[in-house]
This record gives sequence, C-alpha cells and structure tokens, in this order.
Amino acid sequence: MSATAPVQAATLDKFLAAWKSQNAEETVALWSDDFKQRLLPLSLGMPVKMRAEAEVVNAKLIENLTNWKLNIREIVHDAPRSTAAVYATSLADTPLPGEKWTNEYAIFVSFTEDGTKISRLEEMVDTAFYRDLFPKFQKYLATHGGRQEEGSA
Repeated sequence: MSATAPVQAATLDKFLAAWKSQNAEETVALWSDDFKQRLLPLSLGMPVKMRAEAEVVNAKLIENLTNWKLNIREIVHDAPRSTAAVYATSLADTPLPGEKWTNEYAIFVSFTEDGTKISRLEEMVDTAFYRDLFPKFQKYLATHGGRQEEGSA
C-alpha cells in the first residue's frame, strides 16, 4: 500500500526545493538507504548508480556549477503508484570557458512505502547536451583534482 498523497507531495516539494537551491545535504537526506539513480535514455548506456556513487557525483556537479537556475515546468504526481514525474530545464555556469550548463530533464521519482524518502530517481536528459558537455566536464574534473566521474544533475 502506498503512502498518502500529502506525505509523498511533501517529500517531492522538499526534493524540488533542494534541487532548485542545489543543496546537496538536503537532497541526499531524502534518499533511502537503497536509493538508485539511472540516467536515461537507456541508449546512453549509463549504469545504475547506487546511493554512495550518486552522492559523489551529485556533490561534484553542485561544486562545479554556479549561478544555477532551475525552472520546474510540469509536475505529475501519481500517489497510488508512489511515483512522480517532473519536467524541468536548468541553466548554470560551468568552470569550462565558453561552456554553459543548459540541460532539459524529465525526472521520474519513486517513493518509499511510507512516502518520506525517494528510493529511485531516473533522469531523462537532453542527449545532445549530455554528449557534447560531459566528456569535456569529465576531463576538467580529472585534471582539476578528484576522481573522474560520470554524472547527472
């Protein structure tokens, strides 16, 4: 049995507020212990990230994106299925000269049974943006300290 709609909605609101403010601690605090993240479409060939790896990637992205702006364009909450879908766009400055972060997402959120945590996050990203920027971004991370990671936002 799924959690009540108001509990899930409150969790989703907290998640979106943390995403909008790029608050890594608040974002991760909403993830369940068995949290999984996947970057979509599947044609990108990205493996599922477990919580520990997703935390590292999330922190690196937040550390390196400035002047972050997130525009939530649509939210669909399906409480009986314990899921929500969010369509959003984002814009930020990157540490790469001449490169802007301009991503478009459809994220799919799955809630824990009690509705207080997020157990799964799937992010459908703009593949043209991803294929263009991420190899450059990964090279930057590899040459400016830290382990090279594949990421998402």
